[in-house]
Amino acid sequence: MAAETGNKNHFWFNALLNGILAWILGFILYMIPGLVLGLQMGFQLGPESDDPAAVSEQIATSVSEMYQNSLWLSIAFIVATALLILWRSREIAKKNLNKKISNGLWVAAFPVLMGILLIFSFGFNILSIIEILAFIAAGYGGGYLAK
Repeated sequence: MAAETGNKNHFWFNALLNGILAWILGFILYMIPGLVLGLQMGFQLGPESDDPAAVSEQIATSVSEMYQNSLWLSIAFIVATALLILWRSREIAKKNLNKKISNGLWVAAFPVLMGILLIFSFGFNILSIIEILAFIAAGYGGGYLAK
C-alpha cells in the first residue's frame, strides 16, 4: 500500500514539475525577440553614444513597446507553451497506468495558475482567458492522447 501512495505522489510531483518546466520554456521563447532587439539596438547605439544611461533607457522603452503593441508575440507565447504542455502531459500520462487525463491536467496546473496571477497583476483581457483555456485544453489533450 505504501508503494502505491509513493508512486501516486511521484506522478503528481513529476507532473507539476513538468508544468513548471513547460511554462518556463515557453516564457524563455517569448522573451527571445526582446533579447534580440535589445542586443541589436545595443550594438547599434552603443558606439554612437557617450551616454550609456540614455542608450539603456531607449532600449528598455523600445523593448517594452514591442511587447505592449504586439498581439502576435502573445499568441506565439500561448501556442508555444500549449504545445510544450501537450508534449509534457502526454509523456507524463503515458507513464501512469490510470488517471491519464488528471495527470495531463496536473501538468497544466502551474501554467494556468500563472495565467490567473497575470490577470490579477495586469488586468483582464480576452487573450488571458484564451491563454488559460488553451493551457487547460493542452493538458487535457495530452492526457487523452496518452490513452
